[in-house]
Amino acid sequence: MPGIKKELTQLNTFAKKSYGQNFLSNKSKIDKIAEEILNNSTNDIIEIGPGLGAITEPLVNQKRNIICIEKDKVLIDNLKNKFKLKNNITLINEDVLKIDFKSISSENSIIVGNLPYNISTKILIKFVNELHENTNKGIFMFQREVADKIIAKKIKKNQLSSKIKIFYEVKEILKVNENDFWPPPKIKSSVLLFTPKKISSNNLNMKELDKFLQCAFFSNRKKIVNNLANKYDKDRIFSILKKLRINDKARPEEINEDILFRIFIMINNNKF
Repeated sequence: MPGIKKELTQLNTFAKKSYGQNFLSNKSKIDKIAEEILNNSTNDIIEIGPGLGAITEPLVNQKRNIICIEKDKVLIDNLKNKFKLKNNITLINEDVLKIDFKSISSENSIIVGNLPYNISTKILIKFVNELHENTNKGIFMFQREVADKIIAKKIKKNQLSSKIKIFYEVKEILKVNENDFWPPPKIKSSVLLFTPKKISSNNLNMKELDKFLQCAFFSNRKKIVNNLANKYDKDRIFSILKKLRINDKARPEEINEDILFRIFIMINNNKF
């Protein structure tokens, strides 16, 4: 897209591979993403990696309070200049992986972003780990292959998709192609909407949940009983499955995420 290339040239910069920079240039896709963000937010908007401000601009113009996190100092300075007359935007020049989401988000604020492909999964896990107790929605763009793993589309459930779906309903809202960006990446992308479920997860030990899911999905070919028996008492597992009316021959990908979470809670609770 000549417009983006020209703007970067004027800023004496370029699309940095180390930052995973591919700038969304398709106006209709930009408008669709902005519309979805506005429709799914009732409070502040936190944008990860605003880049040149393509999605930021329509949000700012709707007079929503926006917090933008951008690692690239050149792009942050450009955004400061671009939105200098706006009083509803806060710009943070920092690596998003070093940001505490709880410290900058409020109830019902939405976290959004065209995530750098090289750290998109890390950002998503951070989002889930830090905000699973809250009511924050998320709208993120991922490499299509990663998005398919998250929603377990065309493939079996996995540890990552199960962890996310314990806490969120996940829906694909837009497909984005290579030529919708400048420079065009070599891969297709998808935009996913994460809507928090109403579950009780106060004082949840996420490290223990990760260990449980890692154990549960140790081998998709094995029964979940045998996978979990690598870490937990086998008789206890049989008792829990019986109480939940789960076939003890079931494999991990055959079990609903909500049921998986109940198994985890019951395994870690002496009374069930």
